[in-house]
This record gives sequence, structure tokens and C-alpha cells, in this order.
Amino acid sequence: MKLGLLAGEQVRSFSPLLFQRVFGVPYELYTPPDLTNLRQAIHERGWIGFNVTFPYKTAIYPLLELRDTEVEATQAVNAVSILPDGRWQGHNTDYKAAHYLLGEIESVYGAWEMAVILGTGGVGRAVAYAHAQLYPEVPILFVSREPTARLVGFSVPHRRISYEACRDYPFPEKVLLVQATPVGMFPAVKAMPPFPLGRVQPSWIVWEMIYNPHPTYFLQAVWQRGARWESGYPFFRKQAEYSLAIWNALWVTHYKRRTPAS
Repeated sequence: MKLGLLAGEQVRSFSPLLFQRVFGVPYELYTPPDLTNLRQAIHERGWIGFNVTFPYKTAIYPLLELRDTEVEATQAVNAVSILPDGRWQGHNTDYKAAHYLLGEIESVYGAWEMAVILGTGGVGRAVAYAHAQLYPEVPILFVSREPTARLVGFSVPHRRISYEACRDYPFPEKVLLVQATPVGMFPAVKAMPPFPLGRVQPSWIVWEMIYNPHPTYFLQAVWQRGARWESGYPFFRKQAEYSLAIWNALWVTHYKRRTPAS
């Protein structure tokens, strides 16, 4: 069973290390020049499945013949299964990881009055979709550099504002702030999203989705403000576990019995 990761040139992912050393399966990183001949390139590598990260989580969507409910709802993909007949099926294990970890965070810190999500990319949408299912009565606020841009196909109830508008926005006392942008990821480790740190309160919970570095500069800054925080590593690990479970089932059901005995 061969697996891989579709990632941009600037991405420095621990996924190959996790899958190879911890899970014990062949796994490699691939950065395509573009998506034009992606099917052929993946076929030549012999993958039966692969993860998708920045900047391809939404770009790969049109290449899928089959899409899980979570993919349709978020318009984003982070895992793909290649069926024996050649069709690609898209999954969103970011959503599954977020669904699990939101419950864990609530059990530790208690409920919050609003979820504020920085960034409208694939991870942010996955968290919002999971959050809307678990806590439909709690409002979701996206913070974006382009707050008027339409999120095509994304139907989760939410509001969107700019980073500048956050300076005067009437946040409630207890907020779950989710840092779902790639800003601050290695190698640009000193970069931080332009959220006004003065708004962060000790009653807030800050969930960083970046796991490298650990902790990020953003987490260090909110820690100095007295806020409780969670790093991105549990999310990274959980979505990988869900991806592997999908591919293991695919391998056992469709591929293993077709592989000649050595």
C-alpha cells in the first residue's frame, strides 16, 4: 500500500515522517508543477490514496468523481482514495478530526459563546462545519482578508468580517478563537495573522491549527495575554489517523486480495 501527500513547494510537512515511522507505511510528498497531468503522475507513483494540503484543498475538488458529504458541505478535500476502477473519491478528515477535538476542548474548558475562525480556507471550513453540527446555537464568525468574497457552495450559517473590524467588534466574554490560516507555519515562523491581540482575553480559548513550529508565535502571544490554548499537533495526528483508516479499509477490501503472493 503506497500513499502520499500533495503539497505546495513551501510546505514543510511531518506527514511523511508520521506515516513512515509511526504508522509504518510507504508515504511520499509530491509537489506537481500544476494539476493538468496530476492523474498520470499519481498513477505512476502507484498510490492508492493521498492527503491534500495547502494550496490544493479546494483546487483538487473538480478532479473528483465521488465526494463524501463533508466534502460537498465544505467544498474542500484533504484526503483522496483511488478506487480500482480509477475513480477518485474525496474525503475531509479535517472535518472528522475537528468534530472529535471540539468535543475534547469543550470537556476541558467548558462551553463558549462564539466561535471566531481566522481564515476561510479548507481547514477553517472543516472546523465551521463540525462546529455547526455540534453547537448549532453558537454563532460562527469568520475573519478574512477578503470578507466580501463569496464562499461558493458553503452553506454553514456564519458572519464574516475583516481583521480591521475585529478591533471594535462586540465579542462575547468567552470565545473559541481558531487560527486556521497557514500564517506562522515553518519556515516563516515569526509571521502572525493580523488579528488584534489586544482583544484576546484570559477567558478565551485559542486553538492553533499549525503544528510546526510548536508553539507558534501566535500561541506564545496569546499565552502572554492569559488565554488558554491548544496546539495544532492533536489535529494533525487525528486527521492522519482518520485518513489511514479509510485507506486501510480500501486496501483490504479492493487491493490486497488482488496482489500476487510473493
